Amino acid sequence: MSNKHLESYINLEAWAGVSTPNWVSTNKATLTDSPNINEELWRKQTTSLLKELFIKLNIAINPHSFIEIGAHEGSISLDLKKIGVKNIFAIEANPYVFDEHRERLEANGIQYLNFAISSSNSPVQMNIPKFSETLARPDSSLLKRTAGAEYEEIYVESKSLSTFIEEKSLSHLSLWIDTEGLSLQILESAKIFINQVQLLHVEVEDIGYWQNQSFVTDVFEFCYNNGFLAIARDMDGRGQFNVIFIRDKYIKNIGGLISDYWKNISSLKTSFEKNRKKSFFARLRGN
Repeated sequence: MSNKHLESYINLEAWAGVSTPNWVSTNKATLTDSPNINEELWRKQTTSLLKELFIKLNIAINPHSFIEIGAHEGSISLDLKKIGVKNIFAIEANPYVFDEHRERLEANGIQYLNFAISSSNSPVQMNIPKFSETLARPDSSLLKRTAGAEYEEIYVESKSLSTFIEEKSLSHLSLWIDTEGLSLQILESAKIFINQVQLLHVEVEDIGYWQNQSFVTDVFEFCYNNGFLAIARDMDGRGQFNVIFIRDKYIKNIGGLISDYWKNISSLKTSFEKNRKKSFFARLRGN
């Protein structure tokens, strides 16, 4: 079997091996793991850098429409609205989340919609973890966790991505997917309309958070087979992170943006390591 679809992933992992501090744990995923302060700050800053790159890439390719799937509070939709993307859809399946953010997003010109994107055009079961008093949680999923949990189980309307794109007559698309283990299912549901997608920001997993989930290599294979190249990733969490894919035809025009991103990641890593060393020696002197 050919491993061509893994080449860009292996390259990203090589870059990440240089860029990721060795104190970041990436080999386990449980409900009780809590990252240390440095790890959490690193995660947030690399995620922020990747989001900035995604915004710059949208400026470069000038999409006709943008779809945010698993939108929650719709922050990236609002950011793209500010740079002039006119046709924006933020799709959120959890009705409790939707009710919390609907008024604000619609007031800002976002088409905020309450249903799931999946392989089905019929109602699907959503599993909302009961880890807190609120059910307006960003980690609800159509899948259940491998670690086990108690859930509020509800049924929500669902559409395939191909159905939604066809209904809205969309083309030249930018897409953001944050759906807790369902990225591959959503991409596959686009069917022939995947050809209309030019840019992707996708959450992936390389360890098993969810029952029957797809893994990062599955997503890379799909994207490779459909004309996308991986150009950047963040270090969002242990075994879970985000990757940007773009049509290979754009690569020659965005090389500077890619290079700047990895320079920024390397600079960030150097800064973190210096601060850690200062903190370590300060503690020694204190003893």
